[in-house]
Amino acid sequence: MHILDAVIALLLFLLGLVVSYTLTPIVAKFNWLIGLRGIDVHKKKRPTLPESGGLSLLISSILLLPLILLFKPEYTIQTLILICTCSFTGLVGYLDDLKRLDAILKTALTLIAIAPILLLGVFKPHPYLPFIGKTRLTIIYSILLLFAIAVPSNAFNMLDVYNGVLPASTLLMFSSLLIASILAYHSGVVGLFPFFALILIIGILLGYYPYNKYPAKVFNGDVGSLFLGAYFGVLAVLGRLEVVAITAMLPCIMNSFHILRSIGGLKERRQIRNRPVLVDYERELLIQNKARDAPLTLANLLLVKGPLKEHEIASCYTILSMISFILALIVAILTYPPVI
Repeated sequence: MHILDAVIALLLFLLGLVVSYTLTPIVAKFNWLIGLRGIDVHKKKRPTLPESGGLSLLISSILLLPLILLFKPEYTIQTLILICTCSFTGLVGYLDDLKRLDAILKTALTLIAIAPILLLGVFKPHPYLPFIGKTRLTIIYSILLLFAIAVPSNAFNMLDVYNGVLPASTLLMFSSLLIASILAYHSGVVGLFPFFALILIIGILLGYYPYNKYPAKVFNGDVGSLFLGAYFGVLAVLGRLEVVAITAMLPCIMNSFHILRSIGGLKERRQIRNRPVLVDYERELLIQNKARDAPLTLANLLLVKGPLKEHEIASCYTILSMISFILALIVAILTYPPVI
């Protein structure tokens, strides 16, 4: 990696941070004016906040990703795939925020989002595994690739319940991919496109985080969670970082598995009568809901030993994501040893 590459990365990071930090309150005000509002149900006063603040993440990336082409035109196809896939998935999320799509339809649309990668054939069905290195899984890989966008998008969506959890957790996940992309580059596995795209989204998330951290000023909305999931999935495939991505996503996977098993499949939140946690509004404490028909979530498990405040739950999620971040780094080191 040359000095020029480091300068480009720094520029993308700083622009991402500044643009998203500037754009988010504008997007929040727009969403408020068109009626996209939600109640922060875990607060004593239950304030009403603008919804779909994650739209600023989508807009920031669309504005800034083309800058990669100014310096690295050889990454044109990868950049266009990332823009098209993430834009489509993010807009599906925004439409869901506006119109409330059926859970099955929304999932089906996220499955379709993988089309640019499949049609252009830019993927390589030879994932890298720790100790083993490059493998050949042509048929199996092609089948699993169908879920590369849908799984992280919907898993991120299920994680987005408490203030600050989604941006904080995904920051750590993207950071693990960033470090892994550097190792993969120096191992001769992949070029620098994943590195540039990851440093950009990390900057964008850091600029956005102050608005969603506890106590939140804006909700992410499905546009935010689906967009981030698509971005994560695309770079896991294009960067050949599949195993690292799965490891980094462990808290999301655990949370999604428990939810889907306990509610019997894909359902929208409004279709679930009972909530996973109860709220003591006087003390602003979250309490485990022990009802049989209550969804089993990661938060529900964290509350087994007693009630917690929302910011304490958010901290627990961050700690779990940090553990997965460390595990993902270990996997990356074992998977992409440097070429001597």
